[in-house]
Amino acid sequence: MENKNTEINELLVRLNEESLQDYKIVDFWEADTTAIGIQIGNNLIYISTFNYETTHKYNVIIEKYDTGEIIEQEKEIIYNELIEMIQKIKI
Repeated sequence: MENKNTEINELLVRLNEESLQDYKIVDFWEADTTAIGIQIGNNLIYISTFNYETTHKYNVIIEKYDTGEIIEQEKEIIYNELIEMIQKIKI
């Protein structure tokens, strides 16, 4: 995505190489070059790379897609944990 930072674009390439199903990339934060979302059914994983350069971790929040209700509070996770999170979310 042109308006996103290198870390987000690298994440999107890596996600595309995974055999994940039933997810959609969404971008409600066009002005935020460090954020992207993954929609799985009625769930949204907000992913930020704001501190990625120093921590090598993503900041994620899981919320309901339609209401924005927080399902899981913000936490820092590594790539493999993000993949596990995506795989565990039920549609």
